[in-house]
Amino acid sequence: MDDNVTPELVSVWHEAKGHIDQGNYEKANEIYRYILVRYADDDIASEYANAYLGDIFLTIRSLNFAEKHLKKAIIYAPKKPHYHYLLGFVYSIREQWAKAVKKFKVSIQLDPSNGEYERGLGWAIFNGGDRIEGLAHLYRALDLSPSNADTLTDLATAMLVLGNTDKARDYGEKAVQLDPGYILAHKLLETIDRIERKRS
Repeated sequence: MDDNVTPELVSVWHEAKGHIDQGNYEKANEIYRYILVRYADDDIASEYANAYLGDIFLTIRSLNFAEKHLKKAIIYAPKKPHYHYLLGFVYSIREQWAKAVKKFKVSIQLDPSNGEYERGLGWAIFNGGDRIEGLAHLYRALDLSPSNADTLTDLATAMLVLGNTDKARDYGEKAVQLDPGYILAHKLLETIDRIERKRS
């Protein structure tokens, strides 16, 4: 948000960000809704308020509201790749893979070197049924962002789905090395352990 706006808007904007940092999403939600009403004629304020509301609702998994606000943010700023990525994330959680792929592709067209966008696309394509293309995008995501623990965990999960527990473990362990507190990666490794114990 550009600080070259009214002092009140700057103040409430920083207040809302503070609430987000503290995990107080309900209070941040109230402030952004106030901004949408009070500054309805300010396109930039409306864009950012809708984008942050979309992100908040995505975080708390209120997906209908997330979709609604992200679509509004995209109307104001259709060339901002992160908004398309977040909407793709909404569709991924719903397992609406075709819709997710479409939005991730838009985000990549707007920012081709972003490994996180590539990861989202690869995961959606893989789960949509095209395993080979999905893996290709996940590998590209890893090339773009080698230290992304999410990408490594997605690759580990994909390998587990394909029945390759050795590669799954390798990627899972690398994810934990990068982020020792990453719960999803630890759970994945526990799943691999259970599978291998059953085999032996």
